[in-house]
Amino acid sequence: MKSLAGSFLVARSILRDPNFAQSVVLLLQHGAEGAFGLVVNRPVDLEGLPVPLYLGGPCKSDGLLMVHGYEEWTRLSAEAPMKEIAPGIYLGDSSCVNKVSELPEGSDNRYRMYTGYSGWGADQLERELAEGAWMVIPATGELLFDTPTDELWDKLMPPQLPQPSLN
Repeated sequence: MKSLAGSFLVARSILRDPNFAQSVVLLLQHGAEGAFGLVVNRPVDLEGLPVPLYLGGPCKSDGLLMVHGYEEWTRLSAEAPMKEIAPGIYLGDSSCVNKVSELPEGSDNRYRMYTGYSGWGADQLERELAEGAWMVIPATGELLFDTPTDELWDKLMPPQLPQPSLN
């Protein structure tokens, strides 16, 4: 099985789970044990937050997860260098969170903070893919950070073919 990590899963209309209706998921990990990702097009509308927050999925997490598009931030970590998830997309750590406050006002915000995540057990995602519930598209930082959140699903989902008339 080829790993789909670094891809977008785009929910097709046959996916009936309300947690994923018209969602776009960035897969962070995918293997024989299952898959782990973040819904990237569900902003959380909370007043007073200093950063934009997104609902990464129905699974609860104790803290926040961050992805960003700043390659130079990957060298800040005292730990091992951060892995590029997809071209122009990196998983952030606490040193990256600190860099957010140093961004110049009016700069492109190429970062996202997530509460919650999306997870699949062994073979669960493969079954959903076989049923046609998801379309797989290569992820890029350009698509993630440069496309307005409310337009991402529409941009990635190909137009539906009209149903032929039976007249």
